[in-house]
Amino acid sequence: MGIFGGNNRVKSQSSTTTLIAEGCSINGHIKVENQLQIDGYVEGQIEVKNLLRISETGNVVGEILTERLIINGTFEGVCRATYIEVLSSGRVTGTVYSDNLSIESGGKFMGVTKPPEELANEQNIIEHSEAEQDTNDLSYSQVT
Repeated sequence: MGIFGGNNRVKSQSSTTTLIAEGCSINGHIKVENQLQIDGYVEGQIEVKNLLRISETGNVVGEILTERLIINGTFEGVCRATYIEVLSSGRVTGTVYSDNLSIESGGKFMGVTKPPEELANEQNIIEHSEAEQDTNDLSYSQVT
């Protein structure tokens, strides 16, 4: 059979790592079920179920949501992760919501760390404020 025959197919493994290669640039929303390694540039929102690794050549600007984050490149933005490691070449600027942050010698962090519970409180305040604004908008739009 040819290369597309059923006997030659490689089955997907749950431990597969998605790679954004050096020289690749992505702008948008990325959602990965397993692991993601970024060697290129990503701007936007990133959701990774298990592990997100930003390599030395990797550069991320935006928002990250993951279980475990390892940064050896550059990250700027807001991050929510259970475990965060900033390695010796890592550079982080922004707000980090995590109870488990470690920074290796040589790694840089410029920003604010907050516990994950504080993010939930901030989101509730924003949602309440938006609901209140919607109520006010409705009262002004009524015709008498």
